[in-house]
Amino acid sequence: MKKQWLAFLLAFVVPLLLIFMWWGVFNSATVEIAQRGPYVYAYVDSVGDYTDLPQRQQNMLKLLHDQGVQEGASVMVLLDDPRVTEKKKLRARVGYMVAADARVHDPIKLAQVPLRKVVLARVNAQPLMAPGKAYAALLDYLDKNHLPFRLPTLEIFQNRELSVEMEL
Repeated sequence: MKKQWLAFLLAFVVPLLLIFMWWGVFNSATVEIAQRGPYVYAYVDSVGDYTDLPQRQQNMLKLLHDQGVQEGASVMVLLDDPRVTEKKKLRARVGYMVAADARVHDPIKLAQVPLRKVVLARVNAQPLMAPGKAYAALLDYLDKNHLPFRLPTLEIFQNRELSVEMEL
């Protein structure tokens, strides 16, 4: 009987735990006040459910490549709070960091983010797991420090790390 349990653990439980670790299920987010920026990013506007943003991000990448623009970290700027806005009315910017001298044309736009003081939430996790963890930690920090939640938030995803910046 002992051998059967050991075989079960090795065959099913251990691989599941390793997958969960790789996804970042057990990682927690950190929150701090920091100076961030300046950035330049290329983006397209998006209206609709935030769950569609990853596909729109892929479309944006194709647009950048078609225009010969080298991309950096992926960027999402959330303009509306999904807790209080209808899914079909949610607005966001979907894009990528680009060089300061990058040139783009329609439908791509450029935006600059200056150096500024932010509340910064960071977590190492897969893209499906990271936003929930980062925003939960950010909202908890804001609540404990009696600070309001402000939009827009800037999400930067690079090397498995999601950074969520909320300007103070």
